[in-house]
Amino acid sequence: MPKSAHQQDELQDRINKSLWLIGILSFFFLILLIRIFYIQVIRAETNIRLSKENQMQLKVIKAPRGYIYDRNGVILARNRPSYSIGVLPYKMDKKVDVVANLLKIRDAQGEPIFDSLKLYKRIKKAKRRRFDITRLKEDVSIDIISILEEHAMELPGILVQTEARREYPLGPVSFHILGYMSEIAEEKFDSLKAMGYNYGDNIGQSGLEKQYEPILRGKDGIEYIEVNAYGRSLGPIEHMPRIEPIKGNDLHLTVDSRLQQVIHDTFPDTLKGAVVAINPQNGEVLVMYSSPSLDPNIFSLATSLRAKSWSEAARDPNLPLNNRATSGTYPPGSTFKLVSGLAGIDSDRVNARAFMHRSCTGAYRIGNRVAKCWYAKGHGRLSLRDAVKVSCNVYFYQLGLKTGDNIINQYAENLGLGNLTGIDLPHEKKGWLSGEEAYNKRFAYRNWKWTKGLVLDLAIGQAQTFTPIQMALMVGGLGNKRALYQPFLLRDVTDSEGELIHRIAPEIKRTLNFKEQSLIDIEKAMEEVIVGAGGTGRRSRVPGVRVGGKSGSAENPHGEKTHGLFVACAPLENPVIAIAAVVENAGHGGTVAAPLIGAVLNHFFLETKEGQQYVDPKVLTKLKKKT
Repeated sequence: MPKSAHQQDELQDRINKSLWLIGILSFFFLILLIRIFYIQVIRAETNIRLSKENQMQLKVIKAPRGYIYDRNGVILARNRPSYSIGVLPYKMDKKVDVVANLLKIRDAQGEPIFDSLKLYKRIKKAKRRRFDITRLKEDVSIDIISILEEHAMELPGILVQTEARREYPLGPVSFHILGYMSEIAEEKFDSLKAMGYNYGDNIGQSGLEKQYEPILRGKDGIEYIEVNAYGRSLGPIEHMPRIEPIKGNDLHLTVDSRLQQVIHDTFPDTLKGAVVAINPQNGEVLVMYSSPSLDPNIFSLATSLRAKSWSEAARDPNLPLNNRATSGTYPPGSTFKLVSGLAGIDSDRVNARAFMHRSCTGAYRIGNRVAKCWYAKGHGRLSLRDAVKVSCNVYFYQLGLKTGDNIINQYAENLGLGNLTGIDLPHEKKGWLSGEEAYNKRFAYRNWKWTKGLVLDLAIGQAQTFTPIQMALMVGGLGNKRALYQPFLLRDVTDSEGELIHRIAPEIKRTLNFKEQSLIDIEKAMEEVIVGAGGTGRRSRVPGVRVGGKSGSAENPHGEKTHGLFVACAPLENPVIAIAAVVENAGHGGTVAAPLIGAVLNHFFLETKEGQQYVDPKVLTKLKKKT
């Protein structure tokens, strides 16, 4: 019996629906086939590689950092082996279990090696960089490492790393020269990653460690190691390329660590200040010491201990992190009388052998101002040589008025004052040269204007500010007489085999064109400070060596005791060492700073072969017999 039209329509609908369903299923099946084909054929090689990578790990082999030596080959900075515990987040499946197992680990005294709160925070932070190793514990003992290895199956994603930590054998003696290292800050890492740094790497943060970071750091190597499902190393994979690390280059400095030790032992530990010594014949820095100092080894301690030490140093009101030798700015006081004196006689404004119009009665009147001399009874009538020897203010007040601020500042600039020296250290400050133009610009916001009487303060070194290294450069220029050399700390760079890569050549910063007689007059005045009756620098004498110098006391704007300063060079006939010392809030320079310089000069000339060649042989023989 033939089907009705209605039944035929229903059948056709069913067929259409079936075909539609078959079409949809076929479409999805086709997509699946295409995907399988893509994965197993087109992406086959890539997926095989990824599968293998689940069984291997790329290990970075840290390059040893270059050593730092003093001028005599004494090691100032080196590396020591250390173990650390790290986490690789993408391999840590069960965070709660891993953390619980880590918290069970105890040291030899039975104390947990991890703090639970800090550990959770560290691992949470590590998850932001799932494929980077984040350090959890530093400088771990071999006993703890053995425990980790035994329980590696229970600690997936936890790794043991062997690394080198920086060590400074002389501790605080050379801190402000060498600086320190610490871990790269989170916010700076991304910008340094392109330069080959890895997450958790240490980097130079100050001093030469920062200045010569690219030379010291070396180049990391890599190797591929086989790992099991828990991330435990099964050793290097055969036939996989291994790139050996390249050790950083070594630095050989101009500094003499023996002289550094002398000044460290001599500088009163209750006082602040700095001492800098250079060779004025080539610019080599022989001594650079800043007090108070720090032991840079604290920055190589484990995180908790380092954080405590850093916090104490950062909060210390004495600012031990500051290198006062290059960034401390001080009025030069009467040491500047050497400069204003040279300016006066070399420009023919003053006759070195003549007396000033007014003798020193203990004070000098200009307008409504009465400017005092440090010696209330007055020095009487003086020539330049005697005025330098007894440091008479009244003589130099008149010299300043005769010479003028512009000329005095020209000579100051020629001798390297008020400008950056170019020393190879970060964060150097330039100080400030006073004078009409500079004064009006600096104090414009107060509507202050330069007046004639202010040259009195400038002439005696109470109006400007310089760094100790600038003062050493200045007295070295007076001693050298011909040229001013740029000071430098790095002398040689050698590779890991000790082969010379680069040698720093001395560089003349400025040629000095002063009149010979002017320099002779200043030289004789400097010597009188040391050996003359009433001279203020007797405590810096060296047997058998002609020493010239000048003391100073700089006013302290905080109303405390004056800063004590002293500058010197020796031997006067051909100086090989020029030195400056500043002691904050300590009184007269001849009393507090001259003995520091005397200690360095005596050790240099009487105890080192480098210095002994300049000592009178008869005196040296006599001294040797006594000892």
